[in-house]
Amino acid sequence: MPGRDPGGVIITMLIGIAGDLLGGWLGKVTFGVDSIDGFFDVSTWIAAIFGSVTLLVIYRLVTGNKRDHRHA
Repeated sequence: MPGRDPGGVIITMLIGIAGDLLGGWLGKVTFGVDSIDGFFDVSTWIAAIFGSVTLLVIYRLVTGNKRDHRHA
């Protein structure tokens, strides 16, 4: 996702990994797709990207931009 993340690169990577796992689990529960069909399977990548972006959006909404925007 473009833009600055409130938590930095490490937090963003951890959220991305958690989103991958969430996407795989949701794909399995919702569509009955086996999440271990293969690394190069398109459905695996779509589920991982969808889960990651979803968690990153939620993270950005919850944390917001906590910087002070006062102008001098």
